[in-house]
Amino acid sequence: MSKSKTDQYGSTKVDVETSPIGTPKSRLVPSNVARNLAAVLSCSATLFIGTVGDAYAQQVAILDSGVDPTRGFNIVGGFNYFSNTSDTSDVSDREGEGHGTVSARVITEAFSGEIVPFVITDGVSPASSNESQVTVARDLALNDIMGRSEVRVVGFTWGTSGIRDTPAPLVSGLVAANKVVAILAGNESADNPNALSQAHFNLDGAIVVGATDINGDLLATSNRAGITQDKYVAAIGLPTTDAELGGTSWATARISGIAGAVLMQNPNLTAAQVVDVILRSAEDRGAVGTDAEYGRGVILSAQQVLNNVIGTPTVPTPVTPTTPSTPEPVSGGGGGGGGGGALLLGGALAGALLLLRKPSDKLEKTLVLDAYGRGFVIDLNDHVEINDQALHLNQFFHSLEQTGVSDSVYLPTINTQVAFSAITQTDPREDMIKYFSGPDDKAFADERVNVSMGLRSHLSQTVELNAGYKVNPRQEFSGLSETVDNHYFGRSSFITGQSFGSVLSGFNAQAETLSLNYSPRVISNTHFKLGLVSAAAGNNQYEQESVSSIFEGAYQFNDNKNLKLQIGQLEEKGGVLGSAAGGVFGVKSATTYAMNLTGTMQLNDKFNVVANYGIGRTQVDAIADSLLTDFSTLRSDWYSVGAIGNNVFRRQDQMGVAFSQPLKIREGSLNYSIPIGRFANGDVRFDTERVNLSDTNATERSVEAYYRTMLSEHLELGGFISYRSDPNHVSDHDDEALIMATVRWRQ
Repeated sequence: MSKSKTDQYGSTKVDVETSPIGTPKSRLVPSNVARNLAAVLSCSATLFIGTVGDAYAQQVAILDSGVDPTRGFNIVGGFNYFSNTSDTSDVSDREGEGHGTVSARVITEAFSGEIVPFVITDGVSPASSNESQVTVARDLALNDIMGRSEVRVVGFTWGTSGIRDTPAPLVSGLVAANKVVAILAGNESADNPNALSQAHFNLDGAIVVGATDINGDLLATSNRAGITQDKYVAAIGLPTTDAELGGTSWATARISGIAGAVLMQNPNLTAAQVVDVILRSAEDRGAVGTDAEYGRGVILSAQQVLNNVIGTPTVPTPVTPTTPSTPEPVSGGGGGGGGGGALLLGGALAGALLLLRKPSDKLEKTLVLDAYGRGFVIDLNDHVEINDQALHLNQFFHSLEQTGVSDSVYLPTINTQVAFSAITQTDPREDMIKYFSGPDDKAFADERVNVSMGLRSHLSQTVELNAGYKVNPRQEFSGLSETVDNHYFGRSSFITGQSFGSVLSGFNAQAETLSLNYSPRVISNTHFKLGLVSAAAGNNQYEQESVSSIFEGAYQFNDNKNLKLQIGQLEEKGGVLGSAAGGVFGVKSATTYAMNLTGTMQLNDKFNVVANYGIGRTQVDAIADSLLTDFSTLRSDWYSVGAIGNNVFRRQDQMGVAFSQPLKIREGSLNYSIPIGRFANGDVRFDTERVNLSDTNATERSVEAYYRTMLSEHLELGGFISYRSDPNHVSDHDDEALIMATVRWRQ
């Protein structure tokens, strides 16, 4: 993680931890994670640079008065082209250190590589009598730099007239040789930068630099952006915090050092890309957007650039392509990148892959790459949503704050009933929900209107056709489908999706369903059902897709006992057992073959006892571009037992209690690879291990109970209790309990 402090010279010092090749690492701060679940980090990493070479081979060259060799900076051989000698000692006495020595010092605030000094002056400023010699020395130095492949950044940090007032034809060659060229804007208090800047600012790898104080306000002497505004940034131009005088020389040195540090993050970046990273990281000042005074904005610290994630961050995988794509250009001040989002992981997998201490610790230091292949470290735990079908507060409050219409029409000529429902979120109360919701609560749905439709047609005395659009598939295929359908409260009001469910219903709250029911006359007390459940990507915020095919056979022993057996197949696209629809936790597809047995017994005219037990075997077709590969066959099970009562204490009430074990993987393993750094050649280093998905150190048990009653035609009173022991089959986290009382006025 990057650490910053203010040094004695008034600049932000960035102490950068490095990978084996010196890749600086920083924290990616999630940006509005709750509203951006599937868009960010949901695609496979396609922007990783595969071979980056030695990051420390990058060099920054400065054209200045030399550098004091006793200061201990990482200096390598340059040349004194003003005096034609190899001695590059500082010939200036500015600030008691020397002008070029100050430039080298501010470069090292961000850059830990080698600095190559070129002396192009005798240190006297202004010195109009020798400025022609300064121009000659400048051009000789540029010609020398052209032949040095290690030099990736060139800083024009000396700004007398011999430098600033005439173009330097070799600058175009430097840019063509993939070198960043940072040019001081000048200190003449002019509306436009100097002639050197105006001549070369439009080259892809060039950047023009103005000067600010430590607060980011342009110095009075600094030339403004003017016609170079699209390629102009300003940086702190003071040599120390208490200095009264400064200029664009030291601001340019700071930008040069930052450019070198960006190249240490990814040495394969082109000069134009490095400049773009800096421009995108600028904090907007002056008029909104790019303007003629501040240009693209101000850079007040190296961390502002090095910690700015450009574009969508991606998690590299073992087969990540090696060529990054270039982000679309932007205008105006940047200021902070990042972005956060979420990956979806099913509750059955979350324990082994996320919640246990060992994988959780690894995920805290996951390497991600921005759009320019620069490495950052994030806590991937913060970007994962667990699809465990537990209650989330926003869902509950939204369900209470709805108004809607529902009706049905019977068409006697075709013996068909058509029902529809339209629900509108009239008062989502998001402020209240955000206040009470924890970090694991799911996103707020943007959709405010939900329309559902159902059709039931009696094709004959023994055959019935049912179809549903955007309905809850558990209503048709769960273990509760044979219980009493209460006029006010439906068949049950369990507040999570963990009770009496089956994987054959899928993992989405809304789907399209189709079933054909057959009750043969020759076999009394029996019925059979063929069903399909299709969940399209547009029906849920995670873009999950699945299709289920179900065969169901039921036998009614007598008036109060029923046994039902379901067998079928669930096909998930992009995910496994409710996990991510694509993304770095994604798969190509997963096929689950399942059997679910449900028994219902009516104890009396008020209570029904319900129990179900299911088993499944899942075969996964993995993709190489994922952190999860080489799945074995997964064996899972689940069960629930409970009771539901209607008209227990009052004529219009309902109560229920359920004890459940949610879906748990009993057998199965996979290869789990987490990117944790880079090797010396730039390849991503992965921590890969074989994970036993059944080894989660616990088994979740949950208990739910509720009571709802109508006190009048419009007034409802309710109470809900939910308790989860060892959530997601992991004992490392606290148990969860939820108690709610509700008062609802029905219109």
